[in-house]
Amino acid sequence: MHTAQTGMSRTTDTSTESAGTVHSTTTPGGPGTARTTATGTATGTPTGPATGTATATATTGGDPRVGWSSVPADAPILRQRRDGILPTVAAALSVRGTTLTATPKRSDEPPSHHPLVQDFLDTLTSGQRERFTGRCAEALLISRHLTAADAGRSKRARRKPMTNGEARKALKHAKLTTRRIREDGDPLHGSFARPCRSCAALTAHFGVRVVDPTTPD
Repeated sequence: MHTAQTGMSRTTDTSTESAGTVHSTTTPGGPGTARTTATGTATGTPTGPATGTATATATTGGDPRVGWSSVPADAPILRQRRDGILPTVAAALSVRGTTLTATPKRSDEPPSHHPLVQDFLDTLTSGQRERFTGRCAEALLISRHLTAADAGRSKRARRKPMTNGEARKALKHAKLTTRRIREDGDPLHGSFARPCRSCAALTAHFGVRVVDPTTPD
């Protein structure tokens, strides 16, 4: 048997108004086996005017999770990419007209220094040692210059390792400066960066002069 009823109803005890169409379907199947499915639309709240629409289906038991999506939301759009190497510093070593530049080494593998540079860094005490000792741009530049100077020695001189005296002679009149590299708009960009404790001891050991371009000589 199929019945359809259309109209409006008001319930005074709960102050709930409803409007819509209710369809009822009864399937006979013997005593205790009848199945009824009802679908309706109710609008209104017990304490005020209608603010929304709620739909309930008897066959789902009113589970609010029905229809939820398990697909994850899309990732937010990347509107501005940041440079992964910043903030950092850049150093320049000038020795008698030749200039070398470098930035700190951030790879997993430690840098390979000139033996004299590595020997000095290994003897630093805890008060002069940093967590990143040996990875600074200053240490890399001094090591690169000494490696080139060592390779330029005569064949006879290369029979013996370079001494600290020869290294200081190769770095005579050397000047070193370090600048901060920051993102666009950062007021620290281009400012002078003093060497860390390890590099300060290293430059003093080899007689390299650290120059701050922002201050007069």
